[in-house]
Amino acid sequence: MKPIILKSLLAAFVCFGATSARAEGSEYLIGRGMTDITGPAFGVQMWGFGREDQLTEGLHIRQRSRAFIIAEPETGKRIAFVSADIGSIEHNITLEVLDRLKAQYGQLYTLDNVILSATHTHAGVGGHWHTRVALGLAGAFYPERFERVVAGVVASIVAAHKDLQPGDILINKGDVEGAGANRSMAAYEQNPEAERARYASPMDKEMTLLSFVGAQGAIGMVNWFAVHPTSMTFDNKLISGDHKGYASLAFERAMGVSYASADDFVAAFAQSTPGDITPNLNLNNTGPGKDDFESTAIIGSRQLDVARNLFETATAPLVGPVDYRQLYVDLSRLDVADEFTGAGAQTTCPSAYGYSFAGGSTEDGGGHFLFEEGMTESRFYLDFLIRFLTGAPKPTPAVVDCQGPKPILFETGTGEPPMQSQIRSIGIARIGQLVILTVPAEVTTMAARRLKETVRKELGDWVGHIVIAGYVNGYAGYVTTPEEYRLQQYEGGHTLHGQWTLPAYRQTTAILARAMEAGTSIENSVVYDDWRGKASETALHDGRADGLPEEGTFGDALSRQQTSYAPGDAIVAEFRSGNPTANHAALHNFLEIERQSEGIWTSVANDGDWETKIRWRTESEADQLIAQVIWETPGDLQAGTYRIRHFGQMTAASGEHQTFEGTSEALTIR
Repeated sequence: MKPIILKSLLAAFVCFGATSARAEGSEYLIGRGMTDITGPAFGVQMWGFGREDQLTEGLHIRQRSRAFIIAEPETGKRIAFVSADIGSIEHNITLEVLDRLKAQYGQLYTLDNVILSATHTHAGVGGHWHTRVALGLAGAFYPERFERVVAGVVASIVAAHKDLQPGDILINKGDVEGAGANRSMAAYEQNPEAERARYASPMDKEMTLLSFVGAQGAIGMVNWFAVHPTSMTFDNKLISGDHKGYASLAFERAMGVSYASADDFVAAFAQSTPGDITPNLNLNNTGPGKDDFESTAIIGSRQLDVARNLFETATAPLVGPVDYRQLYVDLSRLDVADEFTGAGAQTTCPSAYGYSFAGGSTEDGGGHFLFEEGMTESRFYLDFLIRFLTGAPKPTPAVVDCQGPKPILFETGTGEPPMQSQIRSIGIARIGQLVILTVPAEVTTMAARRLKETVRKELGDWVGHIVIAGYVNGYAGYVTTPEEYRLQQYEGGHTLHGQWTLPAYRQTTAILARAMEAGTSIENSVVYDDWRGKASETALHDGRADGLPEEGTFGDALSRQQTSYAPGDAIVAEFRSGNPTANHAALHNFLEIERQSEGIWTSVANDGDWETKIRWRTESEADQLIAQVIWETPGDLQAGTYRIRHFGQMTAASGEHQTFEGTSEALTIR
């Protein structure tokens, strides 16, 4: 999408009138906060597609943690909700966040009432998962990356806590058209015809939005809508929040956000249940735009447009208590009653990945050529090859039988310790007539519908709205219906605990909902196997000194032929640079676009804006890194004199890190 299109969207958006507060006393205390959690921008494997060759080369839009706190004025009982622009929330992140909050606030924030949700962008950086063995499926564990995420999430919650003020929450709902498609129709159609006939679409198009209104007007917004953030495909190597990051950025910029003020409006486009929903509308890892960036903007804009309308027209307030419940369950061996299986008492399985997981989702790309979706029988030569190349142990017969008809690629739920934790955190929260069900997984469309029905059945008539927040306080793969599981499409191959996974979630959520309705507490009898301090740690940077030609200086702007441009042109500037990953928390801005007015240079854009990109590459001469800044100028850009600045750091032979700046020659926009 061209910058002029985004600019026109924002211009219309600025006309928002801040949603007016109710005339009488406020219902809640509300607060919001936002921090930067952008990952290392060069040379680190990205999270999501599992490709070792997908290493970061730069930055498009920044990753952020957006937090909201809702509390009862009289009792102080509260919920903290965070939407973070990362691929997943490992449960060890949750534990570390809670420990740090406890150090500041005692028992005010606990596992029961803190909801950490990931947007699930596939254009973020990995390295924040604690790996248990050499065959860690999440790649290396980088303590610096883990710290950046944890510290950023904590800071956003602290900011929201400090911001608490009397206010109201308005709720609105509406459908988003053209922002996703069911990528696994073959599996969806395995569900009973009568059940499918109850729904108009094989995807949930509904967006639920909350508007947070303080005494002076709206201070924030969060919505939930289900679509995978894979518009930025596996060929992309620039950090991005994908379409949800785009929509948040556009909403916030329209509300005048500077990203430097504690009073900034916070707009979170949070994730829901996109297990089988792709934004790649051509269903072949492309579309609807001509490239990843245009597709991201289109899908983001379609969510943005609906959110804008819902925000403008929201009038119904949430009214009533704040409440919550949480349970740990061991899904390696959970007994599930016939009430939820419909097939007699059953038991879930130790986690295992299927062949179809390796095949990847055809519609979203990835996967190995030896595997494909729909594989339901083991093949001797594949089993032999997997064990030979990876050293993975042979699956145990009991797990093979339990997981059927899934042919097992890796068994990860047995052993001492298991390759993955088998303990999952599931919760339920209430804000007035809204119920938020929190799950650590990617839930398919029909599985989500059954979960909502289960919760609604257990609660009273006070329930007006139910949303499912996915990727919360952990990551446990997919949740499909038993019927979908048996077909072993990609989603079934990644449903870790076997075909009774969804019934296990339904049974657990029923327990939580019954306790909430009865006003009784729940005690956790299962203890999470905390892995902090036990994982093998990998240095984020190898300490190598940055190279530089003898005649060069860090920050030097490389010469170019053109200095005069028209609005709408793409301007490229290059600088001698260093590796930004060496001390990745030190730099919070890699570039600035400035305009000269009456002899004073004023910033008009930076690396947090959609129209800018920065990409590093290695030049053979002296092993020099070159930073390339691309500025796609808006079509209505004011004529004048501009310049591009680059902020970087270099690593000396001594290991010392030093920052530097570089400035391009003046550019004329005519």
